[in-house]
Amino acid sequence: MSVKNVSDLWGYLMGKNSNINADFHHLYGEDLFNKNRDKTFKEYREKWNNNPINAIVEDFPLFLDIEVTNHCNLRCPFCNTTITGNRLKKGFISFDNLKKIIDEGANNNLYGVKFNIRGEPLLHPDIVSFVEYAKKKGLIDIYFNTNATLLTEEMSYKLIEAGLDRISISFEGYTKDIYESYRVGSNYENVLKNIETLQKIKQKNNLLCPKVRIQTINLESVKNGTKSMSGYIKFWKDKVDEVCFLDFRDEGSAEENVRGSWRCPQLWQRMAIFWDGTICACNNYKISLSLGNIEYNSIKECFHSKELNRIREKHINGTERDITECKKCCLRCNEITKMDDKNV
Repeated sequence: MSVKNVSDLWGYLMGKNSNINADFHHLYGEDLFNKNRDKTFKEYREKWNNNPINAIVEDFPLFLDIEVTNHCNLRCPFCNTTITGNRLKKGFISFDNLKKIIDEGANNNLYGVKFNIRGEPLLHPDIVSFVEYAKKKGLIDIYFNTNATLLTEEMSYKLIEAGLDRISISFEGYTKDIYESYRVGSNYENVLKNIETLQKIKQKNNLLCPKVRIQTINLESVKNGTKSMSGYIKFWKDKVDEVCFLDFRDEGSAEENVRGSWRCPQLWQRMAIFWDGTICACNNYKISLSLGNIEYNSIKECFHSKELNRIREKHINGTERDITECKKCCLRCNEITKMDDKNV
C-alpha cells in the first residue's frame, strides 16, 4: 500500500472492504462509464466511485432504482420473482407517483434512474412516457434491464424517441438450448431478432443511444457452454455495444453466518422505490430496509434519516452483521466469500 497523506489513508481504510460495482464484470466492447463524456457525466461517475470510499453523503442520492412493476412474463428458475410466485403482492407504479419521484429528483440534482428492480419494465403501459418524462426533467442516465421479449421494432423506435440512454438485456449464454432452459417462456429467435433490430435502427439513423449491454448470470452451465466466456464474447461482440456478466446470487437463501465485513456502496450512491411507493435503503428486494413511502415521505428526508445514518455507521465500523437484514443479504455474503477466496 502506498499513501501520500492522511486523506489517502482514510480512503484506503474506508474502501478496502467495499467493491463499488461488486457483482458486475465488463468483458468486451465499450465500457459505458469510462468513455469520453461531458463534465456533468464525469462528475456523476466520480461521485459514484468516491462517495462510498470516503463516506460522503450527498444532499440527495445520485441515482434511484424505481420499480415500475414486479410482474414478469418469464419464469426464470434462479429469479426471486419466480421463487416467490403468487405469494408476492404485485402491481404497477402510478404515473402520479412516478412524476412525484422524478420531480423531487430533478429539483435536487438527481443524475439517473433505472426503471426496474423486480419484474419486466416493458410490461408497464406507460414505460415510454416514464422515459420521456425523466429526459424532459434533465436526467442524464436513464436506463433499465429487460428480457427483451417485448422489445419490438415499434417499441425500439418509441424508446429511442423518448430518450433512453442505455438498456441492459439479460440473455443467458448464446445458444438456444442454454438460453431457453433459463429464460423459461421466452423464444430465442424472437429475442435475438429484437436485439438486432434495435441496433439496426440505431445504425440506420446514425444514433448512439440507447447503448445496448448484453449480460448473463455467471451460472455453471453457462460457463461450461461458453468455455470461460470466450464463446459468449465472440457471439455478441458485433451485435451489442458492451458484453458483460453478473455474479450469480443465490436468491433462495443467504448464509447468515458468513464472517467478515463488507461495506455496501449503495448506502452512499442510491436508493430504491418500489411499485407501491415504499422507499428503501437499497435495491435488494429481499431486504426490508424500508424508510417510508413516497405517498407521505420525501426521498431526501429518508436519505438523511436517523435510521439510514445508523445503518451507514454500522457498515463503516464493520458491524453491519448487527443489522438483521444486512446479515441476510446475498450480495454481502457473495462479496465476503470472494474476498476470502482471494486471501486463500
